[in-house]
Amino acid sequence: MKLISQLKYKLFIYPRYILKRHFFNQILTGDFGKIFHYIKIIIKNKFFGYPRLAIIETGTTCNLNCATCPTPRHLLGRPASLMKPDDFKQIVDKVKDFVHIVLLYNTNEPLLNPDLPEMIKYADKSNLYTMFSTNAMLLGEKKTNDILNSGLDEILLCLDGMTKDSYETFRAGANFETVVKNIKYFCLEKKRRRLTKPFVELQFIVTQLNQDQIPEIKQFANDLSVDRLRTKSLAIGEYAYAEAERRELIAKFLPTRNDAKTCYKKDDKGLTHKKQSEHCVIARDQVSILTDGRMVICCYDIKGAYVYGDLFKKSFKEIWFNPEVVLKRRLAEKRGHALCNKCESY
Repeated sequence: MKLISQLKYKLFIYPRYILKRHFFNQILTGDFGKIFHYIKIIIKNKFFGYPRLAIIETGTTCNLNCATCPTPRHLLGRPASLMKPDDFKQIVDKVKDFVHIVLLYNTNEPLLNPDLPEMIKYADKSNLYTMFSTNAMLLGEKKTNDILNSGLDEILLCLDGMTKDSYETFRAGANFETVVKNIKYFCLEKKRRRLTKPFVELQFIVTQLNQDQIPEIKQFANDLSVDRLRTKSLAIGEYAYAEAERRELIAKFLPTRNDAKTCYKKDDKGLTHKKQSEHCVIARDQVSILTDGRMVICCYDIKGAYVYGDLFKKSFKEIWFNPEVVLKRRLAEKRGHALCNKCESY
């Protein structure tokens, strides 16, 4: 039954999301330039070895104190900062011919950056597909208006619980009522304006606290007519936490139901990933860019330990095809770096 469900998703549901995001929504809004840009980048990705997605870290700060997130734990090993608009524009100018999708977040809450709408508009004019994820605490009426007017292509709204206790225990520092109100307002305002974009994904991380609330989040998503509801597995990265702390967090938050979505399994060694892969597609298809302009190996390199180069000093092409960088990337594709052994994606 699970295999059939996975095949159904890969063969029908996921391709439908791709078509809606990159073709139908662009046609309905007249963004034909983005369609041509998407096709161009896919060709470059498949035949010339360029990535298709760039994560641009618009800040290193967050307004919450979630226990499973490394940012409020000061585990980044980098100073708190917000990317400046001029720096962002310089980065976009250097990556726009080599990627199509730009994620405007990484270790941060992007709405903390007051220049985010301006950044989205600039990337949008470059035919880049823009998206970001938010805990929605700051997504009030003004920010909703700014985002809906920015040209954003996709937004991920995070709601990890359908009761005050299950949500606020996991998302420490947030207010359940405020987040629900803000998500409702954003979705209803988009509907009121009859907007096709942004594509709205409601994200629900399954934990021990909310594992019985799947029917409620499905009803909530249906009532708001979101484009996609995504239930995610809880990830508590070895890349960020000491083993003792990680096990404590897993004991507190890991779902206990056998049918609950989780990427972990219990065995003689303790807890390991259910799925292991010897190959990494992220290394070839994605690149992460920190607030200081450094290109790093992937989004899990939160400390900037695996640096490809500095985009403020060199062109994207110079860095991406530098022989040393190519070797680093090929080793990453084989999951040969120390960081790869701690990756939560595999």
